[in-house]
Parts: sequence; structure tokens; C-alpha cells
Amino acid sequence: MIDFQRIGIFGRSKSGKSTLMDRLVRNRKRLIVFDEIDERAHTAANEGLVRINCLNELQDRVDRDYATGFRFWFQPRHSDLVQALSDLSTYLIDIQTQFGDRYGIERRPSITLTPDEMADCYPNQIMKKGQDGFSRMCRMGRHKGIHLIGATQRPAEVSTKFRGQLEKRFFFSLQETVDLEAVAKMGGAHGSELAEKVRLLPKLDYIRMENGRFTPGRITFPG
Repeated sequence: MIDFQRIGIFGRSKSGKSTLMDRLVRNRKRLIVFDEIDERAHTAANEGLVRINCLNELQDRVDRDYATGFRFWFQPRHSDLVQALSDLSTYLIDIQTQFGDRYGIERRPSITLTPDEMADCYPNQIMKKGQDGFSRMCRMGRHKGIHLIGATQRPAEVSTKFRGQLEKRFFFSLQETVDLEAVAKMGGAHGSELAEKVRLLPKLDYIRMENGRFTPGRITFPG
């Protein structure tokens, strides 16, 4: 049985965070990367991602390619990124539910959703009515056959509803005091020690946290 995981990647700009995310999703057959930043264009082209700006178009393309697979970069032209991510999450949960109800969950294909810059699209604040789609994704996505991999430069600014649901966390270098405090909270009994190690990490090095264990690692090239 597939283990549908919720993974968080935390690290400042140019620390290796985005490279790790790209590698984790490289071979995913059904992938949606949620990222509003234009700088993704280069890696998207290299990774075979088709850019889509409109949710209705994305839904049409996913419906069309659901059986064979798809790899999309969703760059919403939407002033409210929280709403855009919520709407996308609701749609993905719905189609996975419908397929499972019709054909059985054992035949349901997996989907990977990777929101980037999560401090902007799922911030640590009270959501407006109708913006709970991604909260549902954090709670229910794995039970609907959806892998969730989120990344951010500012973990302190990302909702604890995401940070608290993760099975696996990757920490790259972070420097801001509030972000290191967020790392310490995620690290449990060894949080203070973890935060200090994260503060001292060189570029491309990371610490993986899984099942309460901490494992050092490094991004190498080619990869």
C-alpha cells in the first residue's frame, strides 16, 4: 500500500530548498506545482511542467489527462493566493473522492500537490469563510490518495495546521529568530538543539526529521 506523505521543506533563499523539492517530484506521474513566482519558469521547462494560469483551465486539463498522467505548474493570476490554493485543494479532494466512490479506492491513482512559498498561500492567520480547502487537504489529503509537499522560506509565517500535520520535514539553513523558534517547536524535546544546528547549516546541507529522528544530508550535483 502506498504511504501518502505530508512533507515540509524549510530554508532560506538559495539554501537548496527548491532543488530538493524538484528532485522529490521529478518522477511523479500526476503532479501540480502551485507557485506564483516567475522564476520557476526555467526549472519548470527542465522538469516538463506545463504552465497554467487559470483554475478552470487546470481543471479541464486534469480531467482530460487524469487516466494517463499530467505535470502542471499552476501559476494563479489571482490576487488572493490563499483562495486560489483553497479552491485547487477542494477540487483535487473532490475528484479523488468521486473516483474512489465509483471504482474503489484501491484503483485510485495518486496525485502530488506541491505548494511553494507557503507563507504567501497558507499564512499563519485566521482564514476567511470559504478558504478552508487547504486545511482539509492537510487533514484528509493522504486518505484521498494525495501526496503533499510544501516549501517555504519563512516557517514562522506558515499556518501551524500545515506544520503540525507533517510526517517528514527537511530543514535547510534559516537565520531569522522567529523562524528558528518555529523550528524548535517542530523539533519537540530536542527542538532547541535542532534550531541551533539549522542556524549553522551551510548552503545545500539539510537535516531531515522523520519519526522523531534527525538525519543530516546534502544536495549534490548532478542529482
